[in-house]
Amino acid sequence: MGQEWSRRFSLNHPVLDEQHKELFRLANCVEAMDARSVNKESLSLVIKKMFHYMREHFKEEEEYMHNIDYPLIQKHKKLHQDIIEAMTRILQETKGVEELQAKIKMLSHKWLVEHILESDLQIERWRLSNTVIANEEYLRL
Repeated sequence: MGQEWSRRFSLNHPVLDEQHKELFRLANCVEAMDARSVNKESLSLVIKKMFHYMREHFKEEEEYMHNIDYPLIQKHKKLHQDIIEAMTRILQETKGVEELQAKIKMLSHKWLVEHILESDLQIERWRLSNTVIANEEYLRL
């Protein structure tokens, strides 16, 4: 089966963590489908739901980055844009069910695991380091 959400993916932000959990669930639904017996409509429905949820999540995550003055927000937004464009290309260009499922598995793994572990957790590390610095400055007053 696919990748399960675990605490190591946590941004310590309840809304974003719940959204990540739902995205893992949707990606695992795609992976669990048997390409030999599923029809394109069923697979497309799950993928479109994942695509829509992903867009909503990116919007929420970008608002969070803005609110905490994350300095790499533009770079992170570009990553989001690249993921949306890749997903759009896959949906538009892929014809067969097995190929569609394989491409979505690859993209969802790359995005869910690599993007969260590398890029999203960088936001949390930045936020924590700034919180520590702010607390140290406050203690000096």
